[in-house]
Amino acid sequence: MRTRRFLLRLILALMMLTMVAICVADEVPDTDETKPIVGVPIVVTTYGQSPGALMFRLVCTRAQIPCDQDDLLTAEVLKQKFEAGEGYRTLVITTGTSLKGMGAAGIDMAFESQRIAALIAEARRQEMTVIGAHIEGMARRVDATDARSIDEVMPKSNIMLVIEDSNSDGFFTALSEKTGIPLIVVKQSLEIGPTLKQYIPEE
Repeated sequence: MRTRRFLLRLILALMMLTMVAICVADEVPDTDETKPIVGVPIVVTTYGQSPGALMFRLVCTRAQIPCDQDDLLTAEVLKQKFEAGEGYRTLVITTGTSLKGMGAAGIDMAFESQRIAALIAEARRQEMTVIGAHIEGMARRVDATDARSIDEVMPKSNIMLVIEDSNSDGFFTALSEKTGIPLIVVKQSLEIGPTLKQYIPEE
């Protein structure tokens, strides 16, 4: 009989402790310290001279996010902006190449590779957030130059941003899991602006 009473009291005590723990947990604010931060203003450039950078700037403008576009942005310009007190807080590099676009600009993949590597290095020195983006779908994942732009940007980024079509085979999901770099996937490019706003801290 005593054993039965003891067990009942023990069960009741455990139930009360569980209820207290739940109440305390409910009072703890839901914070995510690992959530990536997108600072503004943003500057976007393209690795490979595709229209991706223009697309990104337009969706940012629509969402009222401060964003400049420079398809041939250099590390020196980034440095000059910083020293003049007009620096950017986030660098976005769109990947996926256009041979036609590079031809029109009079450049090649070797030039782009060197430019982008220097840009990322300067962004790191300034402690900027670097976003590697692939927002033009599988049409920009068809050849070796597309793959090279992705390989030289995404693993060096703080955040990867892609549309669903670009990740239809799970490539960027696997890359995110391998590298530990956060991946943001949006259904289509028009959702980029509203989605990024969730990662921009309030001033």
